[in-house]
Amino acid sequence: MKRPVAVVLAAGKGERLGGPKALLAWPAAKGAPAGAPTERPLAIAHAEARLAAECGRVLVIVRKPVFAVLLRYVLPGIDLIVSSAPDDLGPAGSLAVAAARLAGEEELIITPVDVPPARADTVAHLRARLCAGDPAPLAIRPRYDRRGGHPVVMRAEALARYGEPAPPPLREHLRSLGARTVDEDVNDASVLLDLNTPVDVIRATGAPPRFIA
Repeated sequence: MKRPVAVVLAAGKGERLGGPKALLAWPAAKGAPAGAPTERPLAIAHAEARLAAECGRVLVIVRKPVFAVLLRYVLPGIDLIVSSAPDDLGPAGSLAVAAARLAGEEELIITPVDVPPARADTVAHLRARLCAGDPAPLAIRPRYDRRGGHPVVMRAEALARYGEPAPPPLREHLRSLGARTVDEDVNDASVLLDLNTPVDVIRATGAPPRFIA
């Protein structure tokens, strides 16, 4: 079976956080090899987590100013893609950039950069649900304590709208799919975490935000 592709939406400016969220210093995953860096940019942490768990390829959508910094951390399987989409499109613009690079793919894992990297067992649960039902869902969104979170696991065909003009925010698009978007309960409160402000980062990591230059 073909491995899924992850898309990390990392083109935001991070104005409320104080710097580009793609470059937020993030602790290395537990079990990292001895001598490995103790931290890396959050965008790269997302990509490494997905490659280690289930994905064969990760697209990281960024703005040009952070491209050179992230390039130093790129491993096989990580594709850095510069977005020039208008700021007013927000993450929808990044999804449109990604959609143009996804021909022939079957299954996608979509995550904004401003959340902690998703747990492998949570993603596996969402992927299993994507294959269940008749008709099978087009998109699965994790839900904890009756609230929707991230990442979203979806069939590549569900992203076709982002090859058209004026793409909508992902939340609106998922609603437009009706019953073929499923909210799946997970035992993982971290799917609700956002890293939008310095306080959010302190709660998640125990330290104020720093950015890798």
